[in-house]
Amino acid sequence: MKTSTPAHTSAFALTAALIFALNPGLRGQGAVSRPVGYLVQTIPAGQTASFSIPFDPDVSSRPNTIRRVNALGTSYLESDGADWSPGAFSAPASPYAVRFTSGQASGRIFLVSSTANTASRLYLETDGLDLGSLQIELGAAGASFEILPADTLATFFGANTLGDALVVQGGPNAGSADLVQLWAGPGWNRYYFNTLWNRWALDSDTEVDVSRNNALLRPDRGIMITRRGDTPLVVAVVGRVLAVPHRAVQLGSENLQSLLATMQPDDITLGSLALQRSDRVGGWRSSSDPGQADILSVWSGATWLSFFHNDSVGYWQRVGDPGPNRDEFVIRAGVPVFVKRRATTPSGVDRTIAFPAALP
Repeated sequence: MKTSTPAHTSAFALTAALIFALNPGLRGQGAVSRPVGYLVQTIPAGQTASFSIPFDPDVSSRPNTIRRVNALGTSYLESDGADWSPGAFSAPASPYAVRFTSGQASGRIFLVSSTANTASRLYLETDGLDLGSLQIELGAAGASFEILPADTLATFFGANTLGDALVVQGGPNAGSADLVQLWAGPGWNRYYFNTLWNRWALDSDTEVDVSRNNALLRPDRGIMITRRGDTPLVVAVVGRVLAVPHRAVQLGSENLQSLLATMQPDDITLGSLALQRSDRVGGWRSSSDPGQADILSVWSGATWLSFFHNDSVGYWQRVGDPGPNRDEFVIRAGVPVFVKRRATTPSGVDRTIAFPAALP
């Protein structure tokens, strides 16, 4: 188990066999046990796979990390009597996230900002939204939330130090090491562990650039992993199945894509994912013309397969092969999806995708 501080454990730390088991029980007030899920993904040598974790980690072991919201600001929440240690949740090397578990914001997850928290206030990264616009309930019956440890490249994949072994293949340059790719809006940021500099680096970095050890792995986003080693890379994680349906933030700029974790612990079909439904996505654009429709894309192992919902025939079709009904196309557990929305959302307007409930 990797630990950045005694109170911050890597959300999904990896052993030499790439397995980390999490405590399934919640800590603190109102704790309720959840089912535990287990996911294994194998990335063959020389291949690239898309990856996300369809589970929540255990709540932070710091005190009072299951709370209710008493007040809100544009980018912060207040929880009276939390008595948190100032700055405890705000260190870039030990990131945290907040998941709302009840109310209007149920299922939403926000990263905790690097702005130092106070004894009762958490500053959040809100993707440009005003928290006050989300109708989050306040007071004694306010929305409930959990504070969860998040991961960085170093906490998840290792930092090549004593007791914190590197579990991907490093190398003296990006061409010889496993690549971890994070979507950054218009393109990919490609990271690898440089064994000469003994740190994580971008593939464009030089020796004088800063360490990328603290590059954040957003729990609501997917990643791509390219295996350069001669043997398969086996990634296995255990975590709590979500108690509420996951709601992911979709970027609002026209034709801009987001690589989203669906948080589905089992395989699911396009027809069951049903993003065209108004209770899943507000204003999903269906069309008989894929050039006018919103697009969902899934990595096949070699290329991105893109799909659109045709409202004229009432089912999903593949772009470039629009004839067959693709409602039964299977998205495997832990596989993220690219979502491209055609219409622009005005600044400050919330846009989320509600994925199906993980629990029956």
